[in-house]
Order: sequence, then structure tokens, then C-alpha cells
Amino acid sequence: MGDRRISAQPADVTPLVLIVDDDPAITAPLTELLTGDGLRCETASDGRTAVEMAMALRPQLVLLDLSLPVISGDEVFARLRADHRTRYIPIVFLTAAANRKAVISHLLAGGDDYVTKPFDIDELSARVQATLRRARTLGGLNPISGLPGNSAIHEEMSERLRGGRTFACVYLDIDNFKPFNDHYGFTRGDTLILALAEAIFAAVESAGSDAFLGHVGGDDFVMLCAPDEAEALAADVIERFGSAARALHDEADILADGYEAEDRRGIRTRWPLASVSAGVAVGGERYSSAAAVAQAAAEMKTRAKASTGGRVAVDRRRAPAH
Repeated sequence: MGDRRISAQPADVTPLVLIVDDDPAITAPLTELLTGDGLRCETASDGRTAVEMAMALRPQLVLLDLSLPVISGDEVFARLRADHRTRYIPIVFLTAAANRKAVISHLLAGGDDYVTKPFDIDELSARVQATLRRARTLGGLNPISGLPGNSAIHEEMSERLRGGRTFACVYLDIDNFKPFNDHYGFTRGDTLILALAEAIFAAVESAGSDAFLGHVGGDDFVMLCAPDEAEALAADVIERFGSAARALHDEADILADGYEAEDRRGIRTRWPLASVSAGVAVGGERYSSAAAVAQAAAEMKTRAKASTGGRVAVDRRRAPAH
């Protein structure tokens, strides 16, 4: 579980369902049914394998049996919800032993639905489609990173401001992403975005931070964390991304420490290897809204981009921002 290589791939447009059950009489017909519904399916027959596959594949939904060998379904659920990489994946429980108290307990803990065996296979298919539909329309999860998007980020910042909590907003994006995407193609561009997501996950886990992570879109990400850990987290992300991103360039470009591609005006320009810049703004009494915090962090990110090679710029102004 400590392997931090980029294992997930840029998202397929077809939703992936991970079916976790140790009974082939369950997984085989479910796979056939959901594949016929136009979904992709992978299966795991024990808890440890399920966790490893969820971390690597980032499915759009997990069907999780609670009675599993090696580690229990409850432990699988706890591990997936504890990790930023899998925290927001919808989970539908499958179990032969259900009572009202157990159902309520699992749903309150963050489960998305609960199906009791033996189940009607058509009903389960409908529940899977409904859960996927809710995730698309309400959750706004980014298909590359699996992280929540703009609406969730805005709500999280607004809630912290309403509660009087002081927090740092760290705004990160990849320097010169468009020329990289144009030069190497969108598939490698998506992989570069995934590399940034992985760097963020690794930095947060290494620091033991309880940061809220969001994916604004494209190559833009946000971390909401304690003010005293913001700069160190951002610097760690920048360093980790630099190491991973280097390998995503062609060997000749690595040796030349850059590549040539057209800029936005169509002029042939030399670009450095991909890096990340970060802007930090501390949200608290001096900001009246989430939009003001985000704007300040974005301004700092722009300032950081004035330096090459990935930098962190922090808003240290004392006067209220307008």
C-alpha cells in the first residue's frame, strides 16, 4: 500500500464498477448484467485485494460484500473512506445479514446504498444506475482525480467561514500545461494531471494532514488545510510532482531540459519541463466569502508563476481583501 507510483490511468468515459464478493455465483452474473448495461466491471474476491484495486483503478462505484476473507467489508469501507484517493467513491453494500440498525449505521457512516441478499438482479442494476447518476449530477467528482469539484469546494470554504474557522486555501496548477498538452497529446496531458493529483495525495498522507482536497477542473487543484502546514504541503507537492512529471517527457526533451511548441499566438517557443506553482491565502475574518478567498489564492498563484520551476507565493497582506 505504500507504492506511490501513478497506477491509475486517465479515466475511460465508461463508468467502472468494482464488484467485491468472494462468491463467483454472485460476481459472474453481476458482471454479465452490468456489462450488458454498458458499464465496465472488475472483481475482487477478498478485502485486501479490493482495497488495492480501488486505489489503483479509482472505480466510479464499488459493490461491497460485508462478509469477506482476509479483511472484512467493514474494514475495506473504513480504509476507502480514510484515503483521499477513494474517499468519494460511491459504495453500495451487499450483505446476507441485514437489520434496521445495521443499515442505518452503514448509511450514516457514508455508504450510498444497501442491498440485502438474495437480491433481485434487475433491482440491483437499477440501484447501481441511480447511484452513478447521483454521483454525476450531485457529487461533481472529477473523472481523472476522483475529487469533488467547484460546488463542493465552494460549500466547504463557505462552511468554514460561517463557522469562524481559520484555514489556508492552497491553489495549485501546472505551469505551461497547454503547450505540454498540445505537444504530447491529451492522453499524456491527462496523465500529467493525474501525476499532480497523486503528488497531492502523497504529500497530504505523508504530513498526516486532514486537508480537504478539490479539483477545480483541468490542471487546477485546491487544498484547504491548517495555515501552519500550507507552505510545507505546497512545497512537498511541487517536489513530488517534479520527479513524477519528468518521466512523462520524451527522453530527448529531458536531456535538453525542455521542448519546443507553439504558444497561444502560434509562435514557436521553447518551454521548460512541467512544474507546478501554488498560491496560498489564509481564510478567516479578513475574507467575507469563499469567492474572496479563492481570488486571493489565485492572485498568489499568478505571482508564483512569475518564477520558473515551481514556486509557492503566500498572501501576507494584513488589510482586508476587496
